[in-house]
Amino acid sequence: MLAKYGLAEFVSHRPFLRKLSIPLTRSGGKYRPPRLVRATFGERLRRAFEELGPAFIKFGQILSDRGDLVPEGIVREMKKLQDAVAPFPAAEARALVEESLAAPIERLFLIFHEEVEGSASLAQVHRAILPTGQPVAVKIKRPGIEEQIQADIEILKQLAGLLDHRTNYFQVVKAIDIVEEFEAQILKELDFEEESLSVKKFIDEYHDDKTVAIPQVFDDYTTRDVLVQEFIHGTKISDVIADDTGRFDKALINRRTADFILSQLFINGHFHADPHPGNFMVLDKNVVCFIDFGMVYSLRPHEQDNLNLMMIGLSRLDSVLVARSLLRMGHAEGKVNQIAFESAVHDYVEAHLDRPLESIDVPQAFTQLLSMVIGFGVRLPPRLIYVAKVIGGLQSIGVGLDPQFQLLTHLRSFSARIWANQLGSRRAGNRLLDSALNWSDTLLDAPAFLQDIRRLLRDPHMRISTPEADTVSETLDRVGFRTTFALVLSALLISSALVVHADIQPQINGIPVFGIIGFAIGSVMGLAFLFAGVARIFRWHRTR
Repeated sequence: MLAKYGLAEFVSHRPFLRKLSIPLTRSGGKYRPPRLVRATFGERLRRAFEELGPAFIKFGQILSDRGDLVPEGIVREMKKLQDAVAPFPAAEARALVEESLAAPIERLFLIFHEEVEGSASLAQVHRAILPTGQPVAVKIKRPGIEEQIQADIEILKQLAGLLDHRTNYFQVVKAIDIVEEFEAQILKELDFEEESLSVKKFIDEYHDDKTVAIPQVFDDYTTRDVLVQEFIHGTKISDVIADDTGRFDKALINRRTADFILSQLFINGHFHADPHPGNFMVLDKNVVCFIDFGMVYSLRPHEQDNLNLMMIGLSRLDSVLVARSLLRMGHAEGKVNQIAFESAVHDYVEAHLDRPLESIDVPQAFTQLLSMVIGFGVRLPPRLIYVAKVIGGLQSIGVGLDPQFQLLTHLRSFSARIWANQLGSRRAGNRLLDSALNWSDTLLDAPAFLQDIRRLLRDPHMRISTPEADTVSETLDRVGFRTTFALVLSALLISSALVVHADIQPQINGIPVFGIIGFAIGSVMGLAFLFAGVARIFRWHRTR
């Protein structure tokens, strides 16, 4: 395959080997390499992936989303790969369902349609009707696809190793890292029980939201190889965009879609990473619905916290907040010249965002932001790339549904919910509780610590000689008093916060009385401490 498509560069980064990789042909009286070999590296790689089959096509689609890591020429060619794969025979589909669910298909379904509803690289979908009369979609994994994927991944790892050693196509991150990320993602997509759990998680989080719908999954009909879920009767988003009958409120659908996606990213911390038009439908009453949850990502707590701060910074054009959030996400604090980085982010914000919102190309702006960050050697979490993809898709859908839609304006209004979630989330309470426990440990250990110091000072063999012992003693007394005062004040404020968070009775306007009293006492103590410090500074200046 390397020879056929002139990919000898995998073996040695020497152009003449590409010409020798397949026989020369006579053209115009001269012997020249065939047209395919004279094509760009990205085009030859795409054609090779197309011939190698579904696993390589899927890998190419993954590469098409990684413009932060893969050269632009390769990304451009990988975007041409289509997920339209010929379906496997209906007889095989029936046999796979019966084997996976351990029952004849006639007992499982009243009707099982042999016509394929949709076919992709990993699975295909058939319509069916349960014995209860419920219309369902039956997603069936391709026969032998797991073994093929495992074998193809081993080949990809070998090719990636050759690429890393023989070429410089992947300068930011090693090719083997990209393959390993692909391996983790595709193995998760191959487990339909994992997909079922993702669907249930979305159902649990949006069961009270009447503006969105999530298809129900049926546990008794779901295994690692078969997934049965409610069949959704709706209109594809592309058809909604093209509809001119006035049947749909496109602006309302667009706002609901934006809120749905933004809440996934910034409130819940996990998101549908592949909201392309085929996975996105509109139901009656302008309800939005996603139907395929094979690609769902979860953000780690620190990733979501910093992502939230970054998006708030972008919506408020705060370049310092954006820069510091990016450095934290890339674990690059102290490793990058922060002043230069903040200056670059400031220039980026002025060039791309500080302009009329209707003139901003959000996907391109995100891509350039990622490129700039990588230029400083900051390696961002892979999930952030898919966040950029999802937001870019949101902007693209928004332009079709509502040309007046301004994503940054909507994000600015949504930032209030982000702040509320940051302050009121369980993680915030957990961090507060952790701080309280640390302070309580410090307070509990303080008597033992002071007792050790007392025993040390009473040691008859210990001698301390200083000409200003009284002054030192007085200074130590003051320092000890202030430290103790600060510890008591901190403990009081933290305890009051915990009481408010615990929501105990009695209450005034929904706030626990004991929490109010604690904060009041803490405020008085804090003000007294502050005034005493200011007075002490003035006395020191007069003495000087």
